[in-house]
Amino acid sequence: AGYIKDLAKQVAARREQIGLERGDSDKSATAALTTALPEEALNLLDLGCPTQCHLEAFVNRCAVKYVQAMLMPGEAVGAVAAQSIGEPATQMTLKTFHFAGVASMNVTLGVPRIKEIINAAKTISTPIITCSLNDPYNEASARIVKGRIERTTLGDICLYFKEVYEPTQGCFISIKVDMETIRKLQLELDVNDIRAALLDHRNLAGIKLSPQDVEVVQSRADKLRVRPPDKPAASRGGGKMFFFSLQALKAALPRAVVKGLRSTKRAVINKDDKGERVKYSILVEGYGMQEVMSTPGIEASKTTSNHVIEVERVLGIEAARRTIMQEIAMTMGSHGIAVDARHIQMLGDCMTYRGQVLGINRYGISRMRTSALMLASFERTTDLVFDAAAHQKSDPVKGVSECIILGSTINLGTGLFKLLYDYGGKQPRAAPYPVRSTPSGGSAAGGTGMVGASIGPGPRTPLLSRWRARAAAPGAST
Repeated sequence: AGYIKDLAKQVAARREQIGLERGDSDKSATAALTTALPEEALNLLDLGCPTQCHLEAFVNRCAVKYVQAMLMPGEAVGAVAAQSIGEPATQMTLKTFHFAGVASMNVTLGVPRIKEIINAAKTISTPIITCSLNDPYNEASARIVKGRIERTTLGDICLYFKEVYEPTQGCFISIKVDMETIRKLQLELDVNDIRAALLDHRNLAGIKLSPQDVEVVQSRADKLRVRPPDKPAASRGGGKMFFFSLQALKAALPRAVVKGLRSTKRAVINKDDKGERVKYSILVEGYGMQEVMSTPGIEASKTTSNHVIEVERVLGIEAARRTIMQEIAMTMGSHGIAVDARHIQMLGDCMTYRGQVLGINRYGISRMRTSALMLASFERTTDLVFDAAAHQKSDPVKGVSECIILGSTINLGTGLFKLLYDYGGKQPRAAPYPVRSTPSGGSAAGGTGMVGASIGPGPRTPLLSRWRARAAAPGAST
C-alpha cells in the first residue's frame, strides 16, 4: 500500500506539471475524466499518467488473477500436464522441417522432435548451436569467426594431390594449397598451420606422421611434401606394403581437418535485417558447444543449443531444464499449438528434479521411482516383478499406478487427507463384544439376549475345534 501511495504522489506531481488534474482523489479523478475528450480520455487511461484509483484497481486485478491461478492441495497436476501436452501432440505431423533462419539449414520438428526431447536422446537428428557475436553488425568479423568454427578439410583448400616417385627424393605426395581460396574464406591459415594439423593423427583417420614425414617446400609458400609413415626394407617384401601405405595416405589427406572443429559439420551466417541495422549471427550444425563458446569472437553468455544432453554437460541442470521448456514450446508453437507454460514447466521439472536429465522411458523412470509396481505397470512387467521378488523389495503403495493395481484409494483430491477423531485426551472405550442371537431368542453364550443387540456375525470358530467340542459332548455318537 505504501508503494502504491508513493507512486501515486509521483504521478500526481507529474500530471500537475503538464497542466492536468492531479487525480490523487476521487473528486480530482472525476474532474479529470469529465473535462477530457474521448480520445484524450483513452490516452489518459492507457497511455498517459494513471491515477491512484487506476493503480489500486490494477493491483487488485493482479491479486485476483494470482489467486485464481493457484491450485488446491491434492490437484492432479501431473495428469493434467500430461494430457495437455499429449493430446495436442496428436495433431502434429510426423516429419516436418523448419528453416532455422536461412534456407540452407533446417531443424527437425513435429513428433520426431518431441520424441527426442522427452526421451532425452543422446544423439539427435539436427543439432544446432546458435551463436551471438561480440560484434554483431560487422559482416567481415562474422566471416572470420565462421572460419574459426566451421570444419575445413585439406581437400577444400588444395588445388591437387600428386604422387611423386623420384630416385633422389623418394616417394611422396605433393600438395599445392590454393592461397586465393584461403583469402576469400578468411580462414587465418598458412602452410605451417596445415603442417601442424597433419601431424595430429586424429585428423588423418589414425595415421601417425612424424615431423620428418611432412615437409614444407622452402622455395614455395604453398607446397607441402608428405611421406608415408611406414618405410620397411625391400628385402622383406616391404616395397609392396609401402605402395599400399602411400595410397592409404593419399586417400586420407583430402579428408584431413586443418581448420575448425571436428565435431561440427558446417556453419552458416544468419542475417537479420528486421531492425534498423543488419544483425549477424552464426548457426553451427553439429556438436561441440563448449568449444564453440570458447572461440574468440563468440559471446558465450548468449550461445544456446537445441541438444538437451550437451547443454546439461556444459552449462548444468538448470540450463537443461530451461532448454527442455523452450524446445517443447517452440516445437508446438511452430504447429500453431498453444500449451500453458505451467504444463511445460511441470514436464521440465519431472525430467530434471533428480539432478540429471532423465527421459520418460523405461530407463529414466527406473531412476526416478523406487516403486516396483509402478515400474511393472510401464514396460517389461514380468521381468521387473521377478526382480523385485528376488531382491525382497517393499512397495509403499503411494503412487497412482500402485493404487489402481491394488484397488486402494488414490492419494489425490479428496483421497489425499485422512479423517481422524479427536477423543480430547481420553482413552477410547472398548466396543462391546458382538453377541450372536439364536432363533429361540436366547444368546449363543447362554442367558437371554435380544436379536437387535447383535452387531454383525459372531466370532467364527475353527472347524477342527468345533468337531472336537461336538465329539466331547455327552451322548455324541462315535
